[in-house]
Amino acid sequence: MHKISLPNISQNKSNSKLITLFICALAFVCTTTFAEEKKPDASIEGSQKTANKAEPVKKPIELTKQHKEDLKHYLADEQVKPLLAGPDDYLTLVKRYTSANSKGVVILLPEWQQGATNPKAINYLRKALPAKGWSTISIQPSNKPENYPSTAITVAEQKKENQLTLKEYKSKLNSMLNAVMNTARKYPGIVLVIAQGNNAAFLVDLYNQDGSQQPNALIILSGYRQSNPELINSVNENFAHQLALTELPVLDLYLKYDNPLVISTSAQRKAFSKQEMKVYYRQRQLNNTVSGYYPEEELLIQINSWLKAIGW
Repeated sequence: MHKISLPNISQNKSNSKLITLFICALAFVCTTTFAEEKKPDASIEGSQKTANKAEPVKKPIELTKQHKEDLKHYLADEQVKPLLAGPDDYLTLVKRYTSANSKGVVILLPEWQQGATNPKAINYLRKALPAKGWSTISIQPSNKPENYPSTAITVAEQKKENQLTLKEYKSKLNSMLNAVMNTARKYPGIVLVIAQGNNAAFLVDLYNQDGSQQPNALIILSGYRQSNPELINSVNENFAHQLALTELPVLDLYLKYDNPLVISTSAQRKAFSKQEMKVYYRQRQLNNTVSGYYPEEELLIQINSWLKAIGW
C-alpha cells in the first residue's frame, strides 16, 4: 500500500509571502522610475520659461528712415548728399547736367510717403533732365504727420488740430526748401521746382508768404490737398486761390487716370487762374495707362514746350 505525502502547508505560506513581497517591491521600483522620468529637467524647464517670456514688440521702422537707408544702400555715394536744415537732416540726390550748356537746376520734391526715386515721375525726370542741360536735386521728404488728418469728433476741432499739425510740417518743409535753394544757387542758370501732390500745394502756400526763397518757376504734378471729408472742398478751394495769386509761372499737370480729388479740383484751379488773369499759367491733362504714373516722354515734352513758351 503506497503512502500519500501531503504538501507542507507552512512552506507554501512562506512562499506566498515571498511572492507578495517581491510584487510589492517591483511595483515600488516601477512607480519611482516613472516619477523620475516625468520630472522635468531643470535646464529644460528654465529654457522653456525663457522662451515663454513675452518679448517687447518692436515698432516698425519709420518710412522716411527706410527710404534713406535704401538710398544709401543702392545709390553711389557721390550721388547721395546729406542736407541739414535746422535740427533736421535730409538726403538729396544730385546729378549734374551732361549737355554742353547748363540751363539751371531742377529741384524735385516727391509727394509725402514717397521716395526720392519715386517711379511715378520723379525718378524719370531725375535721370532724363541732365541730358537736357539741367542739374537735378531730388529731395527725400519727411513722412506725412501721424495725426493728420485729425480724428477729432467735431469739424471745428478737426480744423484746429489740422492747422496746428500742418503748421509744424510746413515750417520744416520751408526750412528744408530754403537749404536746398542755397545749394541750387551755387549752380549757374535758373532754378525750377517740380513738386507732387500735397507737397506741391504746401509749396504754393509757402511761396505766398514771406521768408521763403522762391524759384524762377513751379511745375505741379497731380497737386491737391488731403483732409477730412468735411474739409476737403474748403482746403482745395484755398489751394486754388493761392495758386492763382502766386506770381510764379506755373505749369499744372495731372493725369487722365489720377487721384479722383486731383481730377475733380483741376477745373477750379484753372478757373481761378483765369479770373486773376495769371499770365504764365498752363494746365494740361496727360493720357496715361497706369493710374498715377506719368507717361515719360509726354511729360518731358510738356515741360520743355512750356519752358520755351515762357522764354527758357
